[in-house]
Amino acid sequence: MRALLSILIVLTTVPQLADAQCRIKVAGTSCVAVPQSTTPKPGPVAVGDILERGEYSMLMNARYYGLPAVSDGWVYMRIEEDIYRVDWRTHRVLERVTDQASRNW
Repeated sequence: MRALLSILIVLTTVPQLADAQCRIKVAGTSCVAVPQSTTPKPGPVAVGDILERGEYSMLMNARYYGLPAVSDGWVYMRIEEDIYRVDWRTHRVLERVTDQASRNW
């Protein structure tokens, strides 16, 4: 009897869990998943651009974000919501590395 009661409780809550996935549900409608674009959006700067000194902040603690340690005269710079590898002496953008960062970013 106890097992039957447990199964009954599970069966009555499953439809409610499915409905919880829908943010707005009106009688006679169903949820629709909006497809997300898989093409990356263009960044605020391009590879090869020279950055103005003092305009952007240097990203510290790269290991926390899952990025390789800084070396050979380049640093990580945060530009808007992206991370770039930048030559420290010339401030030339070497590479966009946002996609290499971990979920901590």
